[in-house]
Formats: sequence, structure tokens, C-alpha cells
Amino acid sequence: MRPGPFPAVFPVCLVVCLVVCLAFAPATLAKDGILLLAHGHHGAAGHEGHAPPNPWNDNIEAVVTALDAKYPTEVAFGMAEAPSIQAAVTRLEKRGVTRIAAVPLFVSSHSPIIGNSRYILGLSETLAKYTSLKTLPRAEIDAKVAMSPALDAHPLVSEILLDRARTHTGNVTETAVVLIAHGPNVEEENKLWLKEMAAHAAYLKSKGGYGAVEVLTHRNDAPASIKNTARDEFRARVSQNGRTRKVVVVPLLMSAGGIEGEVEDDLEGIPHSFAAPLLPHPNIARWVETEAQELWRGLK
Repeated sequence: MRPGPFPAVFPVCLVVCLVVCLAFAPATLAKDGILLLAHGHHGAAGHEGHAPPNPWNDNIEAVVTALDAKYPTEVAFGMAEAPSIQAAVTRLEKRGVTRIAAVPLFVSSHSPIIGNSRYILGLSETLAKYTSLKTLPRAEIDAKVAMSPALDAHPLVSEILLDRARTHTGNVTETAVVLIAHGPNVEEENKLWLKEMAAHAAYLKSKGGYGAVEVLTHRNDAPASIKNTARDEFRARVSQNGRTRKVVVVPLLMSAGGIEGEVEDDLEGIPHSFAAPLLPHPNIARWVETEAQELWRGLK
């Protein structure tokens, strides 16, 4: 009896199936993770030693916990500190991550911290333009890595600022909002900070209906002459707006536990309301997830 066609066809089908499976195996096996880069305080994850509780660390850790419920997420605390970044990368790789989305939880991309972080991660051949450092070690990374911009002018941040302003607002047409951010030391970068803050101001005017929205940087790390000029302008603008409107100062700062006390102290004797910083707010974790997903799509 002559054999039927099945035995001859079966090996061919098996080969085809194996080829198809192997073709899709890398995508199936790839595991996505998030490396959160955040300013932090010693005693936080990634550092040795202990520090008293600080709302800044707690708020950042809460973001990590929310994200880690969906994706492997580790935080590297510090201002582009190579040991902290290396330790966080190593933790992700030990968790099986093969594609890392590095997301800087900083207000602006226009900072040496961002450029130096890119260098440490092997994403830039040079250190940041305005850094005072001469050299930094590179992280040893087996996974694929991509890095997003900082918060900058993202509309999810604008929404938080509007929420903060509304907490202290009655009649919006009789209220002036003053947005104040940390700001950089270099004037060229300061102009870029203010330009992106102007996008937030436009959002508060269009969506919030505020009659006046000012944008300023505090520049407390700059040389004394620059810092004092910024402080004088801050006091003058709040005082001037306060002559005809209620003034709500909204700090474009990541969290309490940083310079918010110093910022508000600068307004001693000037009537105003002082709103909360960005964290805690669910939009921050949403923003990180949005940025990470875009980065993973590019790491095919």
C-alpha cells in the first residue's frame, strides 16, 4: 500500500513552525523595565547609610512602587551619580530586564544632570555642555537602553500645576499665579527653562481662566549676584501682582523636602498663598509610563 501524503508534508510543516517561532522569539523574550533617575538624599535606595525620613524620598519611592506593580522599576537617586545608576541598572538586569527605559524625574532637560546621565548610560559621547566635571565613569550595561527628556513642558505637568493653583483659588479673574522653578546657573539654559514654563502658563490661562500668570526661576545654586537678582525679581513680581489680585505661588518643584522652604521664606512680609509641589500626584507616574512605553517601542 502506498503511503499517504501526510508523512511527507509533516516534516515541512514542522520546519516552517520552527522558523516562525524562532523569528518571533526575541520579541517574546524581551523584558521591559524602567530606570527612574531622580534627585534624592543619602540614605535613599542606591546609597549606603541612613538618613532621617524625608518627604522627597518617600514621594519618589511611591512613584517607583506604583510603576513596579506593572513593570520592573528601579530608582537611581542622585544628580548623575554613576555608582547609583550602575547599581540600579544591575538590579534591573538581575530581574531579567533586557530593554531599559531611563526616565529622568527632573523638571527640565536643560541641566548638566541630564547630559551627564546620558553620558553615564553610554547614550552620549561627551559630558554635559555646562558641567564642571572633567570625567565620569560609564555604566556597564548588557540591556538595550534609551532615555527620555525630563518633564519640560508636558501637559500632564500643566494639569498638576492647575490642580495646585485651584486649591488656593476663589475668583480666577481676581487671582494671579506665579510659577517658580529651581532654575539653572547658566543664563542660556535659564531662558530655555522659562520658555517651557511659558507653555504651562498658557495652559493655566486657557484652562484655568487666570488673568495673570508669571514664570520665574529661583536660581538658588547660582553665584550670589545671580541668585540675589532672581530673589529680588521674585519678591517684586509677587508684590506687584498682589496690589490688584490675590497671588498664588505655585512651585514647579518635584516634591517637598527640597528648597520649597527657602523659596517661600523669600516672600516674608508679602501677602500670598503657597501651593504644594508636583508630588504626590498620579500624573507623575502616568508621565513616566508614557515616556517609557515610547522608549520601548524604539528599542526593537
